Amino acid sequence: MTPEVRLVPVANAAGLGTDQSLPFAYELAGQKRRGFLLRHRDGFFAYENRCPHWGVDLDLGDGRYYDAGSDRIYCKNHGALFVPQTGFCDHGPCRTRALTRFETQVSGRDVVVFLRPVAGPSERSERSHGT
Repeated sequence: MTPEVRLVPVANAAGLGTDQSLPFAYELAGQKRRGFLLRHRDGFFAYENRCPHWGVDLDLGDGRYYDAGSDRIYCKNHGALFVPQTGFCDHGPCRTRALTRFETQVSGRDVVVFLRPVAGPSERSERSHGT
């Protein structure tokens, strides 16, 4: 039997500009959680808004997750940097760990987030891809 896949439609997100993001709320395993959707030059990427180092929100509540100058998602709590396409931490105290990433699909003007974590990258796979 296949487990049920939960979906979160992020309204009007398909209209986001490159490097823009939107927060979204969801419930998983009976717990209220927050995530964010980022439109990067390579597409849409969705993550749980939770740093793998401290387990706190990355954005400190301001809804900003991405820095175009470094081309990284960042944690405002301690400066960890994450590769936008994978969530892999390549700088900071959670180095070699990754954000929880979810699959996405554009559906008209919305982007649907599938609350099924995507297998995380490893340091070895990140190095082999030149990031």
